[in-house]
Amino acid sequence: MQLDNFSMNPDPQKFVEYLKRNYPEAEYRSVYEAGFSGFEAHRTLCKLGVKNIVINPADVPTSGRERNYKNDSIDSRKLARELENGSLTGIYIPEPENLVLRNLTRRKEQLTGNITRIKNRIHSHLYFTGLEFRGWSGRSLKIMGSDAEKRFDYALLSDLRELRFLREERLRVIRSEHDCLKHLNREAIQKNLESIPGIGFDTALVLQAELWDMKRFKSKDQLNSYVGLAPHLVGSGEHEEVKSSGNRKKKQLHYRLIESAWRAVRFNREYSARYGAMIGKGICPQKAISIIAKKLLLSIRAVWLQNREYQVLLPKTK
Repeated sequence: MQLDNFSMNPDPQKFVEYLKRNYPEAEYRSVYEAGFSGFEAHRTLCKLGVKNIVINPADVPTSGRERNYKNDSIDSRKLARELENGSLTGIYIPEPENLVLRNLTRRKEQLTGNITRIKNRIHSHLYFTGLEFRGWSGRSLKIMGSDAEKRFDYALLSDLRELRFLREERLRVIRSEHDCLKHLNREAIQKNLESIPGIGFDTALVLQAELWDMKRFKSKDQLNSYVGLAPHLVGSGEHEEVKSSGNRKKKQLHYRLIESAWRAVRFNREYSARYGAMIGKGICPQKAISIIAKKLLLSIRAVWLQNREYQVLLPKTK
């Protein structure tokens, strides 16, 4: 039942004061969609006595009319209705320490993307002006910079300065990752994860940043579904087919696990034997590597929960 409809500044403290002033001694429940605002509003509301949840926007039941005539007023009524019906399930709320590490790893990914873009811009500039591309080493950049000064090519000089800055900043972030692991006391987990075939420092760090607490996944299937390695049945009646997770996955983990699976198949005898056996049965390489990635994820889960390093199952040759 709708009692009121109003608009106010997004201040949790003032919102709770409004509720207590107009609806004293009531039980307060609220919901908002995960997005740019993060989770501080959720923590503040909970501290002030409001039972708040944060939800995935894609999980909100929506009618065709609400989809076609979308605005803030309709969205708020929809959330209030579904909250009253009990159809909304809150997502996992990361701890502040988790966000420190996760923001750092995502910052490095952002810098890597920026470096790729500025390299493409420099390469395009050289091609456009008919100049020779010398490479990305420090010596090559100095030569290109010296040539640009002689031609008064200030645009290229600016791009080269930006590339140097981004590289230096990425190195600073990499050094900060080691300090962050030490500060958060996560070095032991990092070492155990790096012992798994195909898992390097970067992948192990992203696993910690995105998963943080393995115990929050009640089963293997829940973990597989979260990462995006759990196929599901789609359709009805005679028209049913098994599909992949699509966009419903943790992309930061899914792509890295696929890459780790390829490395494990190449350098580890155990995973290489499993991959070869599947190929021998006629399974396509893409499906086979996804199965390897899933097995790799289960190894990650076992190593994490049991607080140990990876153990080789195949006997060592003399």
